[in-house]
Amino acid sequence: MFGPVSLDDSVARITAAAEAADPALPLVLLAHCGPSGLGSDAADPCGRDWKAPACDWGDQDLALAIARIRCRRPLPLVVFGHMHHRLKRGQGDRLSFCRDRAGTAYLNTAFVPRHSTDDRGRSLRHLSWVVFRDGVLDEVSHRWYSLEGELLYRQLLAGSPPPAKHLVLSPC
Repeated sequence: MFGPVSLDDSVARITAAAEAADPALPLVLLAHCGPSGLGSDAADPCGRDWKAPACDWGDQDLALAIARIRCRRPLPLVVFGHMHHRLKRGQGDRLSFCRDRAGTAYLNTAFVPRHSTDDRGRSLRHLSWVVFRDGVLDEVSHRWYSLEGELLYRQLLAGSPPPAKHLVLSPC
């Protein structure tokens, strides 16, 4: 929620957009910031890490909209960014994937920098990746590609184990 929009107006807009989506397809919400309610520690998906005390920095309007949407249809995935994976002041890495009790998955895609190099000097580009099979979320991963489009690294967050050659985690 930002600007001259009330909390209720923002929730209504998000809910209306979800209701307008094709019901034959899995619903995926895309947001800049994630919802509140995913934890209050700095390393949680929307946890505040830049000053103490740590707290839940997620968006209340998105959390309320998610609750309303799930009363009408399944919501398998919410994708967002804003909260960088690498925490401030050397506190480690943020949890970038989780599921709630209702089965909704949350993926924080804010891996910064998206462009880097590995220990062999190869240029890398980061993408967050999801695969739906028969309408069900089957795989969630972070992937790093070469400039030629070759998959060099994959960090599996949910789903089937990747082939052995891709078990290397982030080189960054």
